[in-house]
Amino acid sequence: MKKQNDTLWKGILEPFFYDFLRLVDPVLAATINQDRPIVFMDNELYLQAPSAEEIFERRIVDKLVKLYTTEGSEKWILLHLEVQDKYTKDFSERMYGYFYRLYDKHKRPITAYAIFTEPNKIKRDNVFKMNCGGTKLEYTFNTYKIALQDENVLINHANPFALVILIAKQTELKKRYNDRQEFDRVLLADKLKIAALILERNLEDTKKRILMNFLFYYINFEFQETKLNFEHKINLLTNKNTPNMTIEDILIGQAELRGKRLGIKEAQEAEIARLIRKQGLTDDQIVDFAEVSHSLVKRIRKKTEKIN
Repeated sequence: MKKQNDTLWKGILEPFFYDFLRLVDPVLAATINQDRPIVFMDNELYLQAPSAEEIFERRIVDKLVKLYTTEGSEKWILLHLEVQDKYTKDFSERMYGYFYRLYDKHKRPITAYAIFTEPNKIKRDNVFKMNCGGTKLEYTFNTYKIALQDENVLINHANPFALVILIAKQTELKKRYNDRQEFDRVLLADKLKIAALILERNLEDTKKRILMNFLFYYINFEFQETKLNFEHKINLLTNKNTPNMTIEDILIGQAELRGKRLGIKEAQEAEIARLIRKQGLTDDQIVDFAEVSHSLVKRIRKKTEKIN
């Protein structure tokens, strides 16, 4: 799960980077020249840092971004970004370690952010201090705690990255609901609400697809049946009628199929046929998932068997 979520975060930060920056730090965003290209330097920088056993290990910064400012054509800064799902006592020290190695290499102004995704409201330390014989050091970095963000504000925020934060907040449900079935029920309802928000936004289809992928994979359901139910309801939500189409195919093809959507009745029948052909569900399961009558399911199954 951790590796999957790391991949998802890295995959969504690049296409939504300016949206991210405008959401978490609008003052900093206003100083950046958005006509200049963003340079992601992740692959360049491998940091040497000693482990507890004093053996040097390679560590890579989650995101290292070169940003040109509005002060001049060659004025640029570095933004070091860490997405942290579990706080450790040495985190502030590690952030400082990244800072001084980055500064030693690039000799450029550096700003740093730690995004804490852990599902609790504990305020984390963002300062590393050292005081030795009158020589003092204090390194402070920026933090953004997802669990502390207001859900209603995120829902109504115009910035599309607010939906990313809203999705990530769903991890809090694990702490709130011990019963696995209740957890799935609430998560399903929340995911469907967020999916509707994504689809109604005036965004490029590519960005909608990336957001939907983040929604689909970031936090998993406990039961396979709930996952199938979610996919089914997304199919209905997007009014697609191809029986063998996956959720990924649905989203990729959204632009081409827009304007060619079937009516509610036709879409419903197509979805029942998909559940019969692709998922091999029983009549009772389809009735539960699709919230339709047994007679309709039997009619579509009979029609499907004739075609096959």
